[in-house]
Amino acid sequence: MPQFIVTCPPGFEYLLVDELNSLGEIEVREGLTQVFVDCDWQHMYRICLWSRLAHRVLYPIAEFEARDEDALYEAVYELPWELHFSEHQTFAVDFVSRRSTLKHQQYGALKIKDAIVDYFRENFGERPSVDTEMPDVRIHCRMNKNKAHLCIDLSGKSLHQRGYREKTGEAPIKENFAAAMLYRSGWASSLANKSWLYDPMCGSGTIAIEAVLMATDRAPGLGRNYWGFTQWKRFDEPLWQAEVDRAKERNESAKAAGVAPIFASDKDSEVIAIARNNAERAGVGEYISWEVGAFQRLSRPQVETAGYVVTNPPYGERLEQKKSAEIIYQEFGAWLKDQFIGDKALILSSDKHHGHALGIRAEKIYRLKNGPIDCELLKISVEESLFVAKRKEVSPDNYQEGLSESAKMLDNRIQKNLASLKSFLKQQNISCFRVYDADLPEYAAAIDVYEDCLHIQEYAPPADIDQHKALRRLRDIERVSSGALSVEADRIFVKTRTRQKGEQQYTRQDKLKHIKLVNEGAARFEVNLSDYLDTGLFLDHRKARQLLAKWSSTGDHLLNLFCYTASASVHAAMKGVSTTNVDLSNTYLDWGKRNFQLNGLDLTRHEFIRANCVEWLEQAVTEHAGSYQVIFIDPPTFSNSKKMEKHFDIQKEHVSLLNMAEKLLAPGGRILFSNNFKRFKMEYVPSENVSLREITRETTSRDFVRKPLHRSWVLQKQTLGKK
Repeated sequence: MPQFIVTCPPGFEYLLVDELNSLGEIEVREGLTQVFVDCDWQHMYRICLWSRLAHRVLYPIAEFEARDEDALYEAVYELPWELHFSEHQTFAVDFVSRRSTLKHQQYGALKIKDAIVDYFRENFGERPSVDTEMPDVRIHCRMNKNKAHLCIDLSGKSLHQRGYREKTGEAPIKENFAAAMLYRSGWASSLANKSWLYDPMCGSGTIAIEAVLMATDRAPGLGRNYWGFTQWKRFDEPLWQAEVDRAKERNESAKAAGVAPIFASDKDSEVIAIARNNAERAGVGEYISWEVGAFQRLSRPQVETAGYVVTNPPYGERLEQKKSAEIIYQEFGAWLKDQFIGDKALILSSDKHHGHALGIRAEKIYRLKNGPIDCELLKISVEESLFVAKRKEVSPDNYQEGLSESAKMLDNRIQKNLASLKSFLKQQNISCFRVYDADLPEYAAAIDVYEDCLHIQEYAPPADIDQHKALRRLRDIERVSSGALSVEADRIFVKTRTRQKGEQQYTRQDKLKHIKLVNEGAARFEVNLSDYLDTGLFLDHRKARQLLAKWSSTGDHLLNLFCYTASASVHAAMKGVSTTNVDLSNTYLDWGKRNFQLNGLDLTRHEFIRANCVEWLEQAVTEHAGSYQVIFIDPPTFSNSKKMEKHFDIQKEHVSLLNMAEKLLAPGGRILFSNNFKRFKMEYVPSENVSLREITRETTSRDFVRKPLHRSWVLQKQTLGKK
């Protein structure tokens, strides 16, 4: 009897075993993200057609040791490939490796491809072509501990691709994941009772569509137009067609017997339109009742019998999104308590705090992965006996209750830091400042005060730190800082700071648009506390901005390279200085213009230039030599933005950058050069008439003395006639 491998996502193995056992005479052995199956070809076709959970069905054709590329090539070359396809057909190769010396997936696939091509060329005089999208035959190699399992991929493409999803909403779940949710909810096993099902945050409609496929006993593979076996030489078309015909008969019979009521809603009308279109493509649109509206304003379906609510709320992948997501779960739990007593629910969550926020004790929790994200399925009976009392709101009066010893240490440190800064902040009239910066290793975050708001940047924890432990520490930071600094929870904004690459340096992190106007001396600035990793105002440059304004006089011209939101230029412009602001980002340049307008500055006296600063300098040295009395240069440490032809590295580029910039200085003019590369080494040697001095201490404010973020230097050109 043939043997097959059926792959699945992690956490699906038990469900897949049960599903395959329900399909007939099949022997099943569970593995990790795969199930080993012994069955005949009729049942193999049935698995491909009917499995709602599987990813791929693989037919092993060879097994061998392959410790290096030569061994892999030779073993593949020795196989009789003409038994599977001809030189006139197309093929593709997938390669997956675990705990083996051959690790590179693309290279492994290339060696297998080369061996197959060489086999056909040398034995038949021609070679087959490669088609990575829809090949006639797809070869799949799975390496584990240097042992290769070479298979024919009978599914062709992952079985979760049913063929009905033309578009999706934000953060969609895959079709097989939706099916797993329906199985785990218990609804699928109650189909005989025609129990209703409702997804109140349906997105692109995947859960509702999969529910109708189950309710109408429709094989999920009936909608697919491509398989990996139909062009394979061993394909048994009559056997396959018999399974297809039998599946169509079952579908028609189930529809004739009546279908359970399915309901779906979403607050976004455009998303509902996508869901409707997907349902029509799946041929099930007539069985779903759609509604547009936020769940908080909608009512339970008007059905007398008990039913099921199955949904995937927006749980947030980044830690800074989890707070707003927790509010949604809290409101969703209140909605269930109000309208769905006696019904059941299954809710997807990526954070155990979401389960707490629901306020209903789960009768079962299933752990699995949604792509790379660890998730939980919370199975709930909406019964008053399972309702959990709402947790006490945290306030400045009670936030210390129940704190762990480490959280108490955090509280003490924040209180101590705030007390030491109090007189300084009052004397300098500073309302935006840093109060804590990873002073305690277990609480690795920076806490900045923006008047009546807090901006918390968590430094991403190491990969070996337990995710739940990291989240508990972040919760401690939020709770303690809220209480110690008397800031309400809805005015606390949390982000995770990791090393940024390429376009990530400029990418929007969220879309909440929490814009706030803050004061710095006589100037006002727009800060965005929610949407970007940085707020638009670097607090550690406060003294640098003051110094630039001090150096500026009416009639001077200031050049601000890598200007960001041009906050430094604002201070100088308020002294009557004309400014030229250069940055590669239109977003930041527009932001800078708004900062100028906030302070009543005439934009016609100031330039905002979108350009690569290095390229702009190369041209400016001939066009604007000696034109600027003050130049501010605060470049990124590294950038490989797609908008740049080559990457920028401050250590490599600073010498040429400063050599060009000094040519733009007017006699007596000064350059303030700053960067935050911790291992930076100044290698620039100034010209004979230019002096160079490090002034990091002069530009480091008291709230950053504990952990200075930047180093800075002043370059000054001698006045004409002086030496």
